[in-house]
Amino acid sequence: MKKSKFMTEQELITRLKSGDEEAFNLFFEKYKKTIYNFGLKFCGNREDASDILQETLLNAFKYIKNFKGESKLSTWLYKIASNACQKKKNSERNIVSFDELEDNHIHALNKHNENPHITFEKKEIERLIQKAILKLPEQYRIPLILKDIEGLNHQEMAEILDISVANAKVRLHRARLMLKAIVEKFLREGKNG
Repeated sequence: MKKSKFMTEQELITRLKSGDEEAFNLFFEKYKKTIYNFGLKFCGNREDASDILQETLLNAFKYIKNFKGESKLSTWLYKIASNACQKKKNSERNIVSFDELEDNHIHALNKHNENPHITFEKKEIERLIQKAILKLPEQYRIPLILKDIEGLNHQEMAEILDISVANAKVRLHRARLMLKAIVEKFLREGKNG
């Protein structure tokens, strides 16, 4: 029987649990960009994002037999990635390279027929926001990335963080307020400095 690369999530999980190498390759291809971008937004550099990706996917494969299917596979992966990010942050101080941050999730630019000056200003605003996100305390940075960048809903965010939906909403609200304050501070310092 020919194995198809188009399968349901449940079929993928079943094949992963049986140790199917092809399923792992499909799994890796399906989630690598999502997890890499999550790690990049959290850590701020490509090397750490690659480490997060590797650790997340290897741990997912290692512990897939424990996956009960009570949430979506992607939600479970974000939880593993979130733990990997927290572990990474606790084990070393990250050197942030803002030039390496990918811009594909925040304020996508319309580069066609746009004034180069406006494009430059938009890029600078995106960098400023990325820099501000990295300044957020971890407990607020993760919910902000999950909701506003990755597009998860409040329930998924709560499952990943292992908190109530109400608490997830509170953390997200606080994160947005802190982000706004940090950006405003950066802008004031930029005008005065």
